This record gives sequence, structure tokens and C-alpha cells, in this order.
Amino acid sequence: MGTVNRLYRRARFFVRRVVSFDRERVMQFARQSAVLSKAPVWWVALDMAWCAVRYETTFENYSEWDFRILSRRERLTYMTDPKSFHLSRRLNDDSVRGIFDDKLQFARRFGEDLGRAWLDVSISDAAALAAFVEGRERVITKNPGGVGGNGITMRDVATISDIDALREELLASGETLVEEVLVQHPEMARLYPGSVNSLRVVTYRDPDDVVHVLASVLKVGNGGVIDNFSNGGMYTMLGEDGRALHAASDEEGHPFEVHPITGVPITGYQVPLYAEILDLVDRLARRVPEMPYIGWDVAITPERPVVIEGNHNTGVFQSKPSVSGIRRGLLPRYRAAMRF
Repeated sequence: MGTVNRLYRRARFFVRRVVSFDRERVMQFARQSAVLSKAPVWWVALDMAWCAVRYETTFENYSEWDFRILSRRERLTYMTDPKSFHLSRRLNDDSVRGIFDDKLQFARRFGEDLGRAWLDVSISDAAALAAFVEGRERVITKNPGGVGGNGITMRDVATISDIDALREELLASGETLVEEVLVQHPEMARLYPGSVNSLRVVTYRDPDDVVHVLASVLKVGNGGVIDNFSNGGMYTMLGEDGRALHAASDEEGHPFEVHPITGVPITGYQVPLYAEILDLVDRLARRVPEMPYIGWDVAITPERPVVIEGNHNTGVFQSKPSVSGIRRGLLPRYRAAMRF
């Protein structure tokens, strides 16, 4: 029965992918993957469809982790976004997911570990907003329900001439969460000063109250003010000591041994205060027991690491084989911790 259910789930996922089929985007991923081998693009597209059913990959997963050049045995070691989604639905309690879906709820629940001041414009008047921005060079406004770096605006306070008009604009756009801009650790700023470079640390708190770190990722901006992979940023995987294992890569698969803007080496880069980061996520993972599987976004200030947000349906991060030379995914690590 278990095998039948798995096959049904995979087939249902594939049908959904076909229904939402974006031919040009799929072919974009197929062309990227075809570069890695001599196979024609149409053959790669067929292999992508096969992997969607057999290994529960998305087309993005296929391209991001170079499935085209992996053997069957190697493909079986990769965690994928659909597998992660199924785990999230099985392990996390939907009734409290609002704590993580709504940045305002998250700020109230995790306030002591945010490390930054914030204001809810929807329940504050213009005078409170004026007091909040006074004395600050910049603030960030966020849509509390935004994902992937969307609904976020960096604002120079000097350009704000009408506080009432700003408040109305924020209410209209939905960017009702206003935050002070974090000052990142000088070592993180040296890597790239244009964005707050963060970590995604994926944790699982097991029934024995042990918190497992399933993946630790360094995300770095590259020309923009956001470090998200889907917004021009790049990422690399970290070892247990917080050191970058290999070059970073962006959404198009470009490798970066050194940062193209600052020239700082990425391979071997040591994240500062990493022991404190592990202590922080261990503490955070125990804060909402109903949600044991979470991806934490962590920033590092000069004094300490702080949490940006938690993701109950966390994206999956693994080494890209053509960049790292690593041809083994993190699925065995997930299985060992979650016992599935």
C-alpha cells in the first residue's frame, strides 16, 4: 500500500506540473542542462519529465542540481522541493503556520531574537511612523505575507517628505511592516556590502528533543539589495564549522569562486560567529514545538546572530555538482534525522 501511495502521489504531482506547464521556462531549464552533455534539448526535456515522476523533482531542481549528468544511484540521494513539501505537510501543524506566514506574527513571537526595531503601520498612526524613521538613514518596508524577497522596499529616510503620504502608500501596497536596517558583521559586509548576506539553516527537532541541522547555506547578494537566489543572489553550502565548501552559484548556474564585485574568495570563506549561530537555531527550533521542520534565515550583526524569518515550507539547498564536484545530495541526512 505504501508503494502504491507513493506512486500515486508522484503521478498526481506530475499531472499538476503538466497542467501548469510553462513551455518556455521548461525549455530554458532544458537548454541549461543540455549544455552539460551532448544530448539534444528534446531528450533532456523528456528526461526532466521522467525525473519529475521517478525522483519527484521540479524542472528547477533538475537544472539546479545537474540531474542530467548524475547516475541513477546519485539521483536517489537528492532531497527535492516536492519531497520537502510532503515532509512539511506531514510534520508541521497547519493550525499554527500563520506564525511563519505572517512576518508581523513572527516578529511578535520571536522579538527577542530579531535584533532590530520594527513597527506595524496598520495599527500605528503617522506620528508613530515619523518617530520610528527619525534619526535613521534608511528603513525597510515589508509586506508581512511576502515570500522570496518580494514585497520588500529599501527606503532612504532623507527622501521622505510627507509622512502621511508614506503611511497611505504603505497601507495601499501592503508593506505595513517597517523595520530598521540591520548593520551586518564587518566580515559579512566585506564579502558583499550591498545586501545583508544571510544564512539559511534548516533544522528538524525530533521526538527526543534533539535539534538536527539538515543544511546550512550561505546566501550572498550580487549587485542588488537582496541576497535571495531568485532575485539575482547566489549561494554555497557550509560545512559543520561554518566554512564554505565550494564556489557559489546563481540561478543560471554560473560559478563564483570569488565574489565578482568585491573580489573576496567564496570557496573556504569562514562565516563569523558560527558557533553562536548554531546555538541560536537550536533555541529557535524549540520555540514552536508544533513546527519541528523549519528553514531559518539568519543575519549576523557585529554583536550576535539574529533571526530574519522562519520558513515552514523551506526551499531545498544542496551542492551543484558541476560547480562543487559533489555528486551526492542530502536525502540520506534527512532520512537519518527524521527516521523515514
